[in-house]
Amino acid sequence: MTLSLCACCNASQDPGSLNDLESFLPSQFKHEVCSYKKLGGEKNFQCVLRMKVDNEDDVQSWLEAFKSRTDSVTWRLARTYPNAGLKNQYKIDLRCQHNTRHTCKPGKRTKDTKCPATMSLVLKKSIKYPRSKDPHIKAGLLFIVTLRFEHNHPLSCADVLKRKDVSEATVTKLKTLFQNGHSPSSALDMIKYDLQEEHGDQYVYVSADRSILPDPQFCYRLYYKVFEQAYGPASGEAMFVDLENRIHLYNEEQHQTCAKIEQTSDDQTVIAICTPLMKRAHETIKHSGELVFVDSSGNCDRHNSRIFVMLTHSSAGGVPLGIIVATSESQSTVTAGFKLLKSILPDGAFYGRGEDGPQVIMTDDCKALRQGLHAVYPDAALILCIFHLLQAMWRWLWDAHSGIPKQNRPYLLQLFKRMVYADTTVELEVQHNHLLNDEIVHKYPKFLAHVDTVYQRREAWADCLQKELPIRGNRTNNFVESSMRVIKEKVFMRLKAFNVTQTVHFLYTRLEAYYIRRLMDVANNRMANPSQSKYNADDGDVNLDNIVKEGDTSFTVPSRSSERLYHVDITLGTCTCPIGITGGPCKHQSAVMNKFNIESTNFLPTCSPNLRKMYYFIATGRPELEIVVHWFLTGVYQSIRHVFYVWD
Repeated sequence: MTLSLCACCNASQDPGSLNDLESFLPSQFKHEVCSYKKLGGEKNFQCVLRMKVDNEDDVQSWLEAFKSRTDSVTWRLARTYPNAGLKNQYKIDLRCQHNTRHTCKPGKRTKDTKCPATMSLVLKKSIKYPRSKDPHIKAGLLFIVTLRFEHNHPLSCADVLKRKDVSEATVTKLKTLFQNGHSPSSALDMIKYDLQEEHGDQYVYVSADRSILPDPQFCYRLYYKVFEQAYGPASGEAMFVDLENRIHLYNEEQHQTCAKIEQTSDDQTVIAICTPLMKRAHETIKHSGELVFVDSSGNCDRHNSRIFVMLTHSSAGGVPLGIIVATSESQSTVTAGFKLLKSILPDGAFYGRGEDGPQVIMTDDCKALRQGLHAVYPDAALILCIFHLLQAMWRWLWDAHSGIPKQNRPYLLQLFKRMVYADTTVELEVQHNHLLNDEIVHKYPKFLAHVDTVYQRREAWADCLQKELPIRGNRTNNFVESSMRVIKEKVFMRLKAFNVTQTVHFLYTRLEAYYIRRLMDVANNRMANPSQSKYNADDGDVNLDNIVKEGDTSFTVPSRSSERLYHVDITLGTCTCPIGITGGPCKHQSAVMNKFNIESTNFLPTCSPNLRKMYYFIATGRPELEIVVHWFLTGVYQSIRHVFYVWD
């Protein structure tokens, strides 16, 4: 039995009352009862206990054990005694948390019930002189607990349990989830899910306990606390120095310069990032030398930094080539950012084009971005994304300042679209003249002036003027739009809680890890829904028997619906059809690839070992010799109308 009457006090109590008291006390300590008194209520009592404890560590151990036995009660410090006095080593007073000792505004909800429950812990000094008259001291009972266990509120209800302190085990679990990339909300959802799976029908009771299931406010406070320790100051000069040091350590880890930071003359900060994966993409993916997409987005962190993404396309989807984080989107800052990025690109950047940059760069209609790119890559052709162009025209028409009635807006937009999608320069001129001579258009001189301004830049958006450019059927920058969604959803979890240091760190760690996983899926032929991709090898209604091979890489493919012949160069990835004329994937190239078992970078590498090896190398940086021999060989590839085997 861990409880007995104190012989020094000659205490006498009903044995049944001692049994009730023992249920509250830690079993690893032996307690002696000096006094015990029942108070009003079923479980309320007042007592004085003594124990043979002679150091502060054991006092704290008893207190923690007592709290665990009365886990429905949360004790708070009421008073401490730094100088306990001549006779005491240690002394503290505690109170129930439902006695907050301060008043709240009228009408405001509070947990304060003026609960009278208190506890006092005193550790006496060991007095070994014969003059000491306290028999407890001579008996070694130095630890005194004065407990008034009288609560004026329920002890086991949801409203009380939600006030408990979060346990250390739960805090550790939250920190682990944060380190694994979870946001406060997603980490809380994971804990809820695990508790529901573990406790089943008892989840209703467990979920009310804040020590096991914290509230969202605690999760966010802990999240900010953890990241402040991990990433240093949130702003100011100290943040710039901390970020500079972290970039230096990252470059040392990679054994190459993968990131740089610079402060511009107008006190703006730019950070350029080109991770090892991005450098391998520059040197390996030939499309990086032809067409590059550039887009930017804000509202990604608490400082509203701008993130600029440079990306190329491939049969595996978009692959990043570089990232710029800037504190401003002015032309001077954007130019400084791309110059800084250019300084860390590999020697074989843009598939060997190096300093010249890509042949074509597609952007939205952002003046600062386009001027900054032109300053860094003057030889590149800057073209506009058609989607953004038409969207801008739509917004202009629907703006009240345009003065155009609602019923005429769709008609005017349709006239402009005919110009954009004109197949030839002659047709472009015809559609332009048709718009200028239209009776409805003449009613709105503002629209005529706006169209004239846009038409003067037709080289950047007219479909017929871009047939000689290697855009491979890409008329919109959907690839980089998708990449922005990845950054916001997969990397930042749709949160703006990060500072610039955290933003940069996540971009060269989490974003890199995401693209490694995606390219490895392509290398292992584990793509999700590949049949929905435009890079799926589908020969459509082409008759494979009528395809004629004219040279090593050139083929003639007849159209089933007409007598027209299309000429395919499978190595260049081009066709004379409207889709393939700029190098885009078309059914005629797919038919040649399927019939003659020829690899093409325009299609998913379902049956292409070499392309799968290439994506494996981009993802890992390791040569194919380090992987199992024949790993990327395809045993049987089944098309719609035929089956063939692919081996060495």
